[in-house]
Amino acid sequence: MISTYPERQYAVRCIRLGAAGYLNKSADADEMVAAVRKAAAGGIYVTAATAEALAAAVGRGGAATEALSHREHQVFRLLTTGHSVSEIGARLGLAPNTVSTYRARILEKTGTKNDVELALYAERLAQGGTRP
Repeated sequence: MISTYPERQYAVRCIRLGAAGYLNKSADADEMVAAVRKAAAGGIYVTAATAEALAAAVGRGGAATEALSHREHQVFRLLTTGHSVSEIGARLGLAPNTVSTYRARILEKTGTKNDVELALYAERLAQGGTRP
């Protein structure tokens, strides 16, 4: 998988969901070729950064965000970037009440109490930190 997002944010999640590897689009051409060859041969390509993220996830039992469903993860990313419940609903084609239900589940799964704590939690994860 080639993504615009840094490996520390999504690599572990994508590999757990079946991706044969994860590269940021800024990877050099040689690395991309090596990744495609490894995946085509049935292997899983991981960079040093992805290997560290995988080791950290195993060591701490995984971040709470890994327990989120795909839709919960979408809502999580939008909440932590400052979008309101109604904006998220409009963007994802969901009723605001549905988004609020996802928000409540996300807060419970991450052990946070409000959107500010959730945003701080997301920032710690993005920096390679652990659970609050």
